[in-house]
Amino acid sequence: MDNPVNSTRRRNHASQIITSGHIWSAVWYLAWPTAINTLILTGYSIINRMFLGRLPEGVAPALAAVGIGGTTLMIQFALMIGLAVGASALVARFLGAENYDDANDATRQAMIISILGGVVSAVPLIAFARPIVSFVGAKGPAVPLAADYLAITAYFSVPMFVYVVIADVLRSAGDVRRMLYVGAVVIVFNIVFDWLLIFGVGPFPALGVRGAAIATGISRVAGLFLIVWVLRRSVLSQSLDHLRPHFAWFRRIMNIGWPAMIMNLLWTTAFAGFIKVLAYLPDATAAQAALTVGITIESLAFMPGVAYSIAATPLVGQNLGAGKPERAVHSAWVAAGQAAAIMSSVAVIFLLIPEKLAVLFTDKETVVPLIVSYLIINAFSEPFQALGMVLRGALQGAGDTRKPMLITLLTNWIIRLPLAWLLANTLGYGATGAWVAMSATTILSGLLVAAWFVRGSWREIQV
Repeated sequence: MDNPVNSTRRRNHASQIITSGHIWSAVWYLAWPTAINTLILTGYSIINRMFLGRLPEGVAPALAAVGIGGTTLMIQFALMIGLAVGASALVARFLGAENYDDANDATRQAMIISILGGVVSAVPLIAFARPIVSFVGAKGPAVPLAADYLAITAYFSVPMFVYVVIADVLRSAGDVRRMLYVGAVVIVFNIVFDWLLIFGVGPFPALGVRGAAIATGISRVAGLFLIVWVLRRSVLSQSLDHLRPHFAWFRRIMNIGWPAMIMNLLWTTAFAGFIKVLAYLPDATAAQAALTVGITIESLAFMPGVAYSIAATPLVGQNLGAGKPERAVHSAWVAAGQAAAIMSSVAVIFLLIPEKLAVLFTDKETVVPLIVSYLIINAFSEPFQALGMVLRGALQGAGDTRKPMLITLLTNWIIRLPLAWLLANTLGYGATGAWVAMSATTILSGLLVAAWFVRGSWREIQV
């Protein structure tokens, strides 16, 4: 095992880059491993959809089931993100100020909360899986498939909660390369077991959608063991010395985390509401399947934005901790600019060959045109989505989670859902009208987050 001196030297090197190195280099240092990791994750998502799109029980029901089940799980994921945001903001600030004891304490208490959160959130998802997916919008043969996917995956909630929290605090410490390796191994586990369990290869039974859920659970357990191994060899290794709860730390983490949690719940439940809007269309199952595939393809654009958003958190948090607010501002804008350039480039591909991308997943004539229209309409919002994603990450690094929460409430609930209903159902534009509502509100959200960031009051927040 690495000794504490070597771990500290490694961490000091990362902090030196973040707080004193060339800003473009610092952004790239943090972003490229995470970008590759998110692209690997996107690749897995694409392969998973391609596997499911070839199941004998039907393309649309299988894709709709995983899309709806996954969307419901995103409600749980929102809780994880809230915990991770609170912990990573504190850890970044403490490490920027070279306060290692508090950084370890924050990590330890976040892990304890994550275990509790995983248990509490899993119970209703397992017990009420069928009514939950029906409420979200599952129809016909997609209902039992979505319920099974939701319940099976929920059994593996605790490993996922702990994994996400530890991964976020390690990234806030600048330990991004090992997160790339861990993420890649987890995805390989998932792909291999998807193939074995979805189709029934060798001695394994053909379980279809259930197999996809079990494969996800196996990869979560593998990921937990790997991430704990990495944590033990990091500058935050002392966080594993014991797991005694300290409620003052709970409050401190959740003071930052609860608005992020609510923000993600707002986004996720609004997305579930968006699926519900599609459920009232005459071609509801086709529209929901098109949304599942469309978002999977679109993730080729927004996953790099996720990487830069993650990079923005330690860039801002550590520089504020080091007493360099102007450098924090400059770093955030550089990250946003790089993300916008990449996402805009990918969006051009959506405009040029949308049908070729769609038929990689399905050749069903009722679904392909809807996927094509989704890609074309949402391509125009990608630069603004980059702006909103990265600057949200920057604000989280500063501990400012309340204003992004309110912006999410406004754009996703107050504007997007009524507008989607109006265009899709009342005015009769169908799924295309819903796509327009999604794209327009994404643009508005990015502009509002940028306006708040420019105001700059987040620099004075104490964590």
